[in-house]
Amino acid sequence: MNDIKTVAPEFVADIATNGLLETNKAGKILFFNAKAACVFANIRNKNASLRNLMSEDDFAILMQNINTAFYQQYPHHFYWTLQDRFYLTYIYPKDSNVWISLEDITEKRRQAHLLYLSGQRMMFAERIAKLGYWELDLALKRFYWSDEMYKIFGVEKQSKTYHQNLIRELIHPDDLKLYKQKLRELIGTHKDIRGNARIVTPSGVLKHCRFMAGIIYENGEAKIAGAFQDISDLAKAQHDLQEAKVSAEEANLAKSYFLAQASHDIRQPLQAMNLFIEGLKQAPMEKHTEIADKLSTLSRNLSGMVNNFLDISKLDSGGMVFEAHDFDLGDLLKRICDEYEEMAAGRGITIGLRIENVMINQDSFLVERIVRNLLSNALKYAKSKIKVGNNKNKFWVIDDGIGIDKTKQKHIFDAFYQCNTLKDRQRGGAGLGLSIVEKISNVIGADIKVRSKPKCYSLFEVRI
Repeated sequence: MNDIKTVAPEFVADIATNGLLETNKAGKILFFNAKAACVFANIRNKNASLRNLMSEDDFAILMQNINTAFYQQYPHHFYWTLQDRFYLTYIYPKDSNVWISLEDITEKRRQAHLLYLSGQRMMFAERIAKLGYWELDLALKRFYWSDEMYKIFGVEKQSKTYHQNLIRELIHPDDLKLYKQKLRELIGTHKDIRGNARIVTPSGVLKHCRFMAGIIYENGEAKIAGAFQDISDLAKAQHDLQEAKVSAEEANLAKSYFLAQASHDIRQPLQAMNLFIEGLKQAPMEKHTEIADKLSTLSRNLSGMVNNFLDISKLDSGGMVFEAHDFDLGDLLKRICDEYEEMAAGRGITIGLRIENVMINQDSFLVERIVRNLLSNALKYAKSKIKVGNNKNKFWVIDDGIGIDKTKQKHIFDAFYQCNTLKDRQRGGAGLGLSIVEKISNVIGADIKVRSKPKCYSLFEVRI
């Protein structure tokens, strides 16, 4: 004897969570369950038809899909918005009638939308923070990487398998040992780890990263979850900050050295001048002219030093202003050389000129400072000849002096640098002339070239 009780189909239909209806091809309702009665308010009216229970547009959409189901003689489904609710609607053709099932997916749709928004926000946060997420299923040895992980590591998502350990492959060899050690700590203690490591992308780009990892559980199974954050910009900023700190410290030392050197170089001629002044008081009249000449020379040297110190100070503080105008470069060179001719002759040196009259647009005051410093430098080292010339937008100064060794050429524009072949600075000066030349050249956008042969000549060419 069969003890299984038979349940009436109407009861099963009434407790169903979907709305169920049977209609004919014209939409006349032949059957409905309790859920369908909740969807359509007037469905219990005698001879109710779907045409009377909804708008014309909704009825047209429904009939179009019913006709499709009858045409293909196969169950058909579509998404339907009805009375501000969302339904997944199934249509089952049966003989000359049709069964309609309405599944209310409004909440599912809302949850799916919230999940989508959450995913978008997570992706946005990862992108802004340059933070990539990864997981490793320990049982399946299968990796999951977020899109940002692929971006950080410079790998195309489609080109790699989920079983490939790209992290170990792309971490810088010098940092791999530390990374492996941290992972062993994680597996052994189940305590979160963190550290810094560099990665090298397949295209050769070096990136600085911060990594973190921990153990998570899913359905009782342990997984390793971690993140890599690209901190290359931060690493660069820290490096730049460190360099700026070193530069500031060097600048501070240079300033202290500058003041100490300036004090020393100015004090020497002042002391000498005081000695000559005392000597002048006691010397006979016939010695006065000789002492006066020495005082005049010391005064010129001291004036030159002070001017150089002032120029350096202006250049370093940005106080020297560039003002371009048209002038004749040849006339400027000739005028300055005429002023230096007597001084050069007093040292047994001739100044030869090869001058062309060329109009240029530059700052004549700053160009003049360059020329004067180059001529003063040439006079310190020349044996018997200095040559000055120009063509178009460049000029040069050549002396037949001791020359400059190649190993020393890179230092000649440093402040206070002097070739140590001149013992005890017998030629005078503070070693600022060429430093001023380089700084002014930077202000006016000039290019300086130096060519020299030891014991033969030195050539300074300025293109402006």
